[in-house]
Amino acid sequence: MNKRFTIAVISLIFCLNFLSGCRPALKQTPPPQIKDGVLDLRNWNLDEDGSVELSGSWQFYWNQLLTEMDVSEAGSLEQTGFYQVPSTWNGYRIDGKELGGDGFATLVLEVLIQPRDTPLAFKIQDMNTAYSLYVDHQLVASNGIVGISRETMTPEFRPLTASFSVSGDRFRIILQVSNFHHRRGGPWSAIKMGSEKNIEAQAMEKLLSNGFLIGSIFIMGLYHLFMFVLRRKEFSYLYFGFFCSLIALRSLLVSERYLHVFFPGFSWEFLQKLEYLCFYLAVPVFAMFIASIFPDDFKIRLLRSIQLVSVLFSLVVVFATARTFTATVNAYQVFTITSGLYLFFVLFKAYRHHREGIIIIVGGYLFLFITIINEILFVNGLIQTGYTIPLGMFVFIFSQAFMLSQRYTMAFAEIESQKRKLIGTNIAYKEEIENRQILERKLRKSLQDFQDSRFALILGLAKLAEYRDEDTGSHLERMREYVKTLAKELAHSEKYRDYITDEYILDIYHSSILHDIGKVGIKDAILLKPGKLTQDEFDVMKCHSRIGGDAILAVENKIQVQSFLSLGRQIAYHHHEKWNGAGYPDGLKGDEIPLSAQITALADVYDALTSVRPYKKAFAHEKAAAIIFGDSGTHFAPDVVEAFRAQEKMFDKIRAYLGD
Repeated sequence: MNKRFTIAVISLIFCLNFLSGCRPALKQTPPPQIKDGVLDLRNWNLDEDGSVELSGSWQFYWNQLLTEMDVSEAGSLEQTGFYQVPSTWNGYRIDGKELGGDGFATLVLEVLIQPRDTPLAFKIQDMNTAYSLYVDHQLVASNGIVGISRETMTPEFRPLTASFSVSGDRFRIILQVSNFHHRRGGPWSAIKMGSEKNIEAQAMEKLLSNGFLIGSIFIMGLYHLFMFVLRRKEFSYLYFGFFCSLIALRSLLVSERYLHVFFPGFSWEFLQKLEYLCFYLAVPVFAMFIASIFPDDFKIRLLRSIQLVSVLFSLVVVFATARTFTATVNAYQVFTITSGLYLFFVLFKAYRHHREGIIIIVGGYLFLFITIINEILFVNGLIQTGYTIPLGMFVFIFSQAFMLSQRYTMAFAEIESQKRKLIGTNIAYKEEIENRQILERKLRKSLQDFQDSRFALILGLAKLAEYRDEDTGSHLERMREYVKTLAKELAHSEKYRDYITDEYILDIYHSSILHDIGKVGIKDAILLKPGKLTQDEFDVMKCHSRIGGDAILAVENKIQVQSFLSLGRQIAYHHHEKWNGAGYPDGLKGDEIPLSAQITALADVYDALTSVRPYKKAFAHEKAAAIIFGDSGTHFAPDVVEAFRAQEKMFDKIRAYLGD
């Protein structure tokens, strides 16, 4: 493959992924800015123009925890000054003295707004390290317990969305923040405010996108660890699998902070230790991975130095308090950048020595290194881009997969070369055939491993939704067997013979399990309701098809790999459409509905009819089949119903064998 073309591809991936994170505003003009503690939104429609970040100069009251009543009596208060949100108060000057990380304060913002009768909402990441947020007299959101000393406060990190209602054309936001447990204190992350609908949609999109990236990285980590079990001499599998696992675990502790949310009983300090250890250990493990690939280019003394420094920093994390070990992160960030630059030097040496696949590795590592630099700048408050290492890791993994594909191409070329040599030389024919068969077997095995890892990503994503619903049982296993049976039957007909290939059957077999991934976005009160849903609840439940399709589409746009998720997106969007156009979400009719969704729709209804649900008993196979036959041409595509009729006995066998 031409090297310039390879570099261009990597650069394009970088630009598209980097720029795709810069979501354009819904309105061309910028939103109003906070000035001297006042935000004027009277000419800004939060429903149509979009959400706003509450960034700017808030009223600041140091060493004071004020209430609405205190602020209303402004004449008795002494305002410290104005404070730029988001930022930490480390270095803020009061009477010529710089503040440290410890302390407590109240920040106040007056908001002028158009009168409205629909709720608003906040999206709050977290504060260092406890806060309470009030709208006028109403407590809207809080993390931990705010206090005036280490003994009276409790730290907590838990991103959340909080809804609230206001009356009139103005309201006051009061934010109490305290910190005595971390090296940095204050409202260091931006608060976003908008309509309840917009805020919740944005939060769900971010939750699903991050979840997909983390799940993909974790699965790839397990895959490489499993490969090491099979090939004990290939230590690069061990190091890369361990590195993926560390990045995935750390990603669960930052950004959306999944572990803080799902395990609120865990000690805040323990989770902080875990977060820092993942970071401190990831550097030497990645260095060991590069050294195992290019041992002749990596000086062993420098590898040992990287390992030693990382161990020393990690011991500080294990034995010190959070207030102490969080102060070491800046030094370790400098060490990380220095180590990263040395790894570039190693890769440059490998490039000069023409190592196999070096261009691809350099491109993937460049993207990963840029996201690391971005995150270091973000956590230090220098930019407001967010956590990007999971995306960088995801692109790096795909660069490794691309390199693997290149090696497969070279293997094929070697096979062809062997064929040509066989004709033009006097080498024994039998020996050449045996060598070719060995190469082909190795190639098929490598291709199968790559295909298995691809489908493992899909299964891991589908399990996110299945774990939310306690009544699904073996639903996913039955679903993919049903759709495979229908697709195989349809492939026998002349109409679909050229369209439904073996590859299509394999793709729909794996992708059909993504049909209900959008249920991750449905509230537990509705999703897990033991009785029949009301009409309003059912309207909310119907949103899962749009949520699932949008989430997969967002991931496709993000990583530019539409091919292996396209069937999953079609199925997630349209498996509730009906042949007569009475379905949802788009009311598609007839062949407007993708064939993959037509097949999945029948399989899903059959499984629902023959399964126990909180509001119904399982129907017998005969009754379920009669219902499906009766809905041919209304709910279901006639061709798909005829395929079901031909395979009716097979459906009954699958239902019995994979029953809950």
